[in-house]
Amino acid sequence: MKLLLHNVLRNNSKGVVEGYPLRITASEVQVTDNEYNEEFVRHMLPTLNWGVLVEAAKSVGITTLPSSLTPALSSDSSFLRALHHVLVNVHVVSGVLTCPETGKEFAISDGIANFML
Repeated sequence: MKLLLHNVLRNNSKGVVEGYPLRITASEVQVTDNEYNEEFVRHMLPTLNWGVLVEAAKSVGITTLPSSLTPALSSDSSFLRALHHVLVNVHVVSGVLTCPETGKEFAISDGIANFML
């Protein structure tokens, strides 16, 4: 599961009011080297919940993202490369996603989160 995907995942179970953001407890993380695409990163930047991404990155050991976004960062090539790395190259292979409201745990296996109830 890529951190880009995690940024939009939530617990939509019946009766859950605020099942976002899911907390990551990773037991295995892989880092790959995908081709850098600056246009993609610039396009995704405004759609991200930045605070959730920063916390997700910290949960897998990445502490290089700034705590807040500034307009200047969208034209900073080194920042965009670092963001691409976090969004596309970091892959949670196994672990658990935990709902902040209910405490329900959803297993991640082979990079796929299981939301079956």
